Amino acid sequence: MIEMTPRRRFWRRALPAAVLMASLPNTVNSQLAQNLFLDTKAMSLGNAVTADPTGIMDIHFNPAGLTKLDGRQWQLQAMNIYLSATSTFSLPDDYDADQAGLLDISNDPILQEGDSQASAAAYIPGYGIMPMDMLPILTLPTAGVSIQPPGSKFTFANAVYAPMAAGFAKADDDPGRYQAKQVALQRFTYLSPSFGYKVNDEFSVGASFLFSHQAVSVVQDIRAPSVLVGVGELLQDSFGCFDEDGNPTGNDPLAPLITLCGGNIGPYDDVGELRLTTEETLSPSFNLGLLWEPTDWFAFGLGYQSEAVTHLKGTYELEYTRDFADFFRSFRSSIVGAIGGAIFSLPTGQRRESGNVSVEMTYPQHLQLGTKFRFLDRYQINVDAGWTDFEKWDALKFEFDRQVSFLSTAKTLAPELVTDTTLSQTLGYRSVWSWGFGFQYDLNSRVQLRAGYEPRETSIPDNARSIQAPLGFASLYSVGMGYQWDMDTVIDLSLSFMQSAESIKADPQDAEQVGEYPNSSNAINRNCLTCTVTNPYPGLDVDTKLTIGAAGISFRTKF
Repeated sequence: MIEMTPRRRFWRRALPAAVLMASLPNTVNSQLAQNLFLDTKAMSLGNAVTADPTGIMDIHFNPAGLTKLDGRQWQLQAMNIYLSATSTFSLPDDYDADQAGLLDISNDPILQEGDSQASAAAYIPGYGIMPMDMLPILTLPTAGVSIQPPGSKFTFANAVYAPMAAGFAKADDDPGRYQAKQVALQRFTYLSPSFGYKVNDEFSVGASFLFSHQAVSVVQDIRAPSVLVGVGELLQDSFGCFDEDGNPTGNDPLAPLITLCGGNIGPYDDVGELRLTTEETLSPSFNLGLLWEPTDWFAFGLGYQSEAVTHLKGTYELEYTRDFADFFRSFRSSIVGAIGGAIFSLPTGQRRESGNVSVEMTYPQHLQLGTKFRFLDRYQINVDAGWTDFEKWDALKFEFDRQVSFLSTAKTLAPELVTDTTLSQTLGYRSVWSWGFGFQYDLNSRVQLRAGYEPRETSIPDNARSIQAPLGFASLYSVGMGYQWDMDTVIDLSLSFMQSAESIKADPQDAEQVGEYPNSSNAINRNCLTCTVTNPYPGLDVDTKLTIGAAGISFRTKF
């Protein structure tokens, strides 16, 4: 008799739920895109521009700053972004294969497939995710216009831009394909009527009304490394179900009582592929701002971006491998399989499940406070502090338009999270404060030299880290310049670099299910009885590194 350790009991009970929960997107890219790549001047100053108007993109940062734009102006800019996300999988240093039992992690083929490499991707409405693998540069264009009527205290503006744009893409054989082969989280603002009002020479206010398109899309391979599947593979080998080339032999000695040779399965074999796309074409929100400039050497600004509760709707498709589907189709045809399958709602063996899905997602509110100090005529320092309400991302609830087989199985394990047609995915994010610092030197009447530093706190708790959004604490460094081409024209340039590295250690090999192991993550490599998010890389150490470089150029002139 095989003794079932706590770790093995977990996998035996949680396999069906794990397969489904692996297939649902973990949308943690929002912090990656918060206040990034929106404006060339802002990037060069570490995004510390709430008290230092940038131009037409004050629609986003602080609408009160629009009062600084006189006459009629238009602005066009492009932010060219290079993104590289790498992940390395390895055995823990103290791993002992002799103590592994039926699931020997050292046999995981992921260990032989090298590092995971992800590049940038974008979501194109009506098309889907577009990987930037041929030319690994993602260009985010922005355009806007402003009008200040002669003698008026009002300035009106409108811009087209992406306040949130984050996406990754990996090759079909990439070892990280079990946590999003392709994923995109995008918010695109296509209409933003805005105004700034100059109350007096020292004080201005403003507001923006934003109409946006929101999308979440994911393509992901699924696997379920588990002791239960390992037992099934061992029995298939004992029964001689398949020859050395994997071809069926026709042997199934326990049929019709129970059939185990319908399809060739193993703990590290693929289960299938998920494709899920949800979007909302009209998601309204608003921005508010104020700007106080009591003296020539000091200014204070405040910008507020409202939350937006978005009801995303779309489609999903789960396509299972032939072996996985054939195994359950054959198993459900046996006596034990028919009875057990009905009791536990096991998969029926269909190759494909598809339908409609919806999820309610909150675009979090954001508050930014900033100051500007000028001294010795030529020097300027900006300091900003920003807060984002990511605690609203405590959980995501997916609603399906029909019964999904894996949901029916999972609800017996987690009835508080799963029904036949719904699933709540716990995130547990936290609201954080981040700082931004900018420095500017006026070289002469035409040229301004800039530098910025932004230490970006992460909203992702340690137990939710993953390679789907490998972003922990990150430092953004930037330089840039502004050039007054003529009386009516300004050109801004920026170069920026950001990097984040995480080390997600596996649980100890002898970990108990009730133990707390702070170095691992419930979203990638934990072993625990109550984890609601599956771990496609159990027992492996995972090291991630995210590198982003961006070069921006902006052109603004009167017309």
